Amino acid sequence: MNVLMLSLDPSLITDPEGSARARHLDYAARCGTLTILVRAPRSFRQIISASRHLTLIPIASRHPALYPWDALRIGRALRDFDLIVTQDQFSSGLVGVWLRGRLKTPLLVQNHSTIFDNPAWLNEKPLRNRLLLALARYVRARADFVRTVNERERRAAIAAGVPPDRVAALPLGSVSRAFATTPAPEAVMALREKLGLLPEHRVILWAGYPVAFKRLPLLLDVFRQVANAQPQARLLLVGDLARSPDDLLAIIARLALGERVLMPGNVAHDALPNYYALADVYALTSAYEGVPRVLMEAASVGLPIVAMRVPGVEEIVREDAMGCLVADSDTQAMAQQIIRILDEPTAARAQASQTRSAALDTYGTDRYSERWVAIWQRAIDMGMRRDDR
Repeated sequence: MNVLMLSLDPSLITDPEGSARARHLDYAARCGTLTILVRAPRSFRQIISASRHLTLIPIASRHPALYPWDALRIGRALRDFDLIVTQDQFSSGLVGVWLRGRLKTPLLVQNHSTIFDNPAWLNEKPLRNRLLLALARYVRARADFVRTVNERERRAAIAAGVPPDRVAALPLGSVSRAFATTPAPEAVMALREKLGLLPEHRVILWAGYPVAFKRLPLLLDVFRQVANAQPQARLLLVGDLARSPDDLLAIIARLALGERVLMPGNVAHDALPNYYALADVYALTSAYEGVPRVLMEAASVGLPIVAMRVPGVEEIVREDAMGCLVADSDTQAMAQQIIRILDEPTAARAQASQTRSAALDTYGTDRYSERWVAIWQRAIDMGMRRDDR
């Protein structure tokens, strides 16, 4: 296969030792030849031959909004690809549609979010998101193949008229091998001490980017109810919380949670397994998710999960073993379930651990590249069939 990819991830260019570069080197070796048009900072202009299989062409636009035009200008001069793969169904997807017609090459479009029939997403920025939704529909209708990361969006594509054999749901295999290994007890103990956690403290973990749809104020309200019943409970929020659209410190003060909420800031991804290991339960109050990587990680280490039943989450959490789901926005029910787990942390963790091997197989990095590149071949075959009609 000779594949052209359109990417919006500058770390492919700027971080040669990073996980994104490593993944794409693997894709390239498996498919044969992979050329990527990458949105990049203006200081990066040289083509990078990362391996004999992978070539990175930086698109150093004066403004990120100009990426589609610059990518089209460079991409239309290229030739002889078997497939075009876009990172999303918006800007890179639009470029993919244009290049599909120019290069006469099958197009695979990716949908990494949950946007179709999702009022929560539409209501975040109504005008902008309705325009993006219209663009996504336009791009999806012109693709030869669609990849989603959850079954909900796959079903939405089929309902919109995409033939079932031209759409596949493949969750991101983003759980690294570090999550397959149980952290050393002394390392976990050292982290507890660093965070000021005492042996009797029970830890509720949240990690991620504090964007609006994560609804951290809702999580703090859940924790207030938990802390009233469990004075030894602690909420551990991992991430760059300074970027939260809400004043979390003011909310914490108003709820009188004080030192019960721990905020260590950003944590390197390879250090996260220790945080999962010291926790008793993972809590998620998102309004929706596309790719809930943190839930994949929690499932892969056998950490019980309590979350709200919303799009993108209900496919990850199997209530019989790894945790439970409550009705959307029902903070009282969520608090009760967390309290139940904190009352019997050892039993809850033992039950969740039963699904660990299955979660690692589904969400681990080891087999993801193989599955993803196999979809590329399916898309090429579908494009050929469409041309034969």
